[in-house]
Amino acid sequence: MSFESLAELISKDVYGLDKTEKAKLFGKAMHEVCSFHYDHCEPYRKLCDKRAWSPQSQTGIDKIPYLPTSLFKHELLLSADEKNIFRTISSSATSTGISSRVGLDKETSARQSKCFMKVAINRLGNKRRRFIVLDLEESLGRTKNVSARSSTIRSLLFCAGKTDTVIKDNDGKLELNVNKLDSLLQEAEACKEEVFIFGFTFILYAYCVKQLLNSGKSYKLNGSKVLHIGGWKKLEAQKVTPKKLIEDCCKVFGVNSKDVVDFYGFTEQSGMLYPTCEEGVRHVPNFGDILVRDPISLEVLPFGKQGLLEFLTPIQTSYPGHSVLTEDVGLILGEDNCACGRKGKTFKVVGRAKQAEVRGCGDIMAEKFA
Repeated sequence: MSFESLAELISKDVYGLDKTEKAKLFGKAMHEVCSFHYDHCEPYRKLCDKRAWSPQSQTGIDKIPYLPTSLFKHELLLSADEKNIFRTISSSATSTGISSRVGLDKETSARQSKCFMKVAINRLGNKRRRFIVLDLEESLGRTKNVSARSSTIRSLLFCAGKTDTVIKDNDGKLELNVNKLDSLLQEAEACKEEVFIFGFTFILYAYCVKQLLNSGKSYKLNGSKVLHIGGWKKLEAQKVTPKKLIEDCCKVFGVNSKDVVDFYGFTEQSGMLYPTCEEGVRHVPNFGDILVRDPISLEVLPFGKQGLLEFLTPIQTSYPGHSVLTEDVGLILGEDNCACGRKGKTFKVVGRAKQAEVRGCGDIMAEKFA
């Protein structure tokens, strides 16, 4: 299938459509993809039939049957022929030991990469820079079965000129290679080189920023960017707020506060990326949308009200990941009105639903440092 409406939607400026323009294009693309999943994924079709919904229903996006993230832990749902699935991405294990899994065909993988790159370039620029990665070297390898952690790291490396890892394995215990990191940062400072420093949030702060602060080290890396994703739960237990993380990153690395970028994304919708903008909020790109649902009634809530976050996107065609209800709690802040100039809905993630026991890859990795 050609997915012409989807291709047109993706071709637009990633944050360039106002809500009226977007609603028309997004609605057409979602109808196209919903019809495909309904016709090609039997479990999804049964779910739709049970909810008395079909692609011909002509209802709003809030009526499209969503899949809870828990469903992806129990079955590899596919809309593509299984023989065409060339890569499987698995989330970090939850406290129950069950990972979410999604299967990608080459078309979906290429589309995800394109969308990911459009968002990343918009926020990070189109200049290749040295990447200093707070992870093991083997996390950069390519295999048929990929962890969400490795997938996230590798997805960002398209904008890397050179990549260095600064985590080492010491008899099963992960450690920061302080001397290597110091050498790389000193070199970047001396050459006035703008670099990207990337790590999972807890590792970045607890095992890098805090360690450098305690040792009295600091650098002047003006123009460089500090990128991080996930793992807030353990930091919150240590009374480290997003504001403190940004302030301490600025002290240690000598970067501007607007250059500390917090990424958000999840395995069930691989390819979708939500970085904080220069104003510190997250934007939904043209090829995505967001709803907030009441945790009890599951009714859609108005802007400003906290509830479960539901994410919609037509970019997933090898599996029905086009409407996913997460266990993350958050709220929509506004639409087409951010001071950074990007259009689209802005939102904030405030935490996990109380009944959720899911731990992200940042939290899982953090345990290996203990």
